[in-house]
Amino acid sequence: MLRTTIEQWQVLETIVAKGGFAQAARELNRSQSSVSYAVAQLQERLGLPLLRIEGRRAQLTEAGRALLEDAAPLIEELAILEERAAALARGDEPRLRLAVDSIYPKPRLFAALSAFRHAHRHTRLDLKEVVRIDPDEVFSTGAADLCVATHEPGDYLSQHLLDVELMAVASPGHPLLADSASERTMGDLSRHLLVTIHDRVMPMVDSKVSDRARQHWTVNSIEAAIAAVSSGMCFGWLPKHMIEGQLDDGSLLPIRLGPGLVRTIPLYLIHADPKRAGPVVRALAVLISQA
Repeated sequence: MLRTTIEQWQVLETIVAKGGFAQAARELNRSQSSVSYAVAQLQERLGLPLLRIEGRRAQLTEAGRALLEDAAPLIEELAILEERAAALARGDEPRLRLAVDSIYPKPRLFAALSAFRHAHRHTRLDLKEVVRIDPDEVFSTGAADLCVATHEPGDYLSQHLLDVELMAVASPGHPLLADSASERTMGDLSRHLLVTIHDRVMPMVDSKVSDRARQHWTVNSIEAAIAAVSSGMCFGWLPKHMIEGQLDDGSLLPIRLGPGLVRTIPLYLIHADPKRAGPVVRALAVLISQA
């Protein structure tokens, strides 16, 4: 059985922080006698002195300093536990699951999540990034309360967030860049190796292009597609915001396209069940929509 309490350690910590018993009593809104008694009980049960008085200030003994250093994380953890209990009592959800399509711009995502953690630190947030999310699948399996996806299923409440611009690019020296003054047609594109990302929900390349390509590679991630195009062996449609560095340094160049070959992909914020969503789910939805 424990011989000391977190409360006693917290009183000791406050005495040291404030410099004396009277100051600690004011901080804790307790009588000075109860503060003195708590520390006396703590020292008695441990069997060694923790404080000494120097002038008008209370100072830790060497043993007191060592023990309070060990106790400080426990005091903080208990304070967090009590704060979380208060948040749950208000109706905050203990856990929230967010699934995000990998094409969603990372600065927007982490701006929203940073604000969320600051405001709702007592809710555990599980983040899952997926290449081409199927909302029906993640919601039916209970894998998400909210998701950012490239298509809006009819059975769920959704909100359009933004359109991701896809840019047809190749590395310098690729034949599709040989005559930069002319626009490339479907016939031009079909004669060259195309890289696509495996996607059964919303392909990043129009089917009329991929179907006519004499040869194309399929990879499982945007990063792999970027690496493939950067190798010089193929071209592809890549999210503009994910290749801005390569566009700036010239390691990837845009291909001039004819009418009908420019492509964008819409992204939607989708609720699993807006009627049953708690305050934390709704708060995260607002932060994402405003990011």
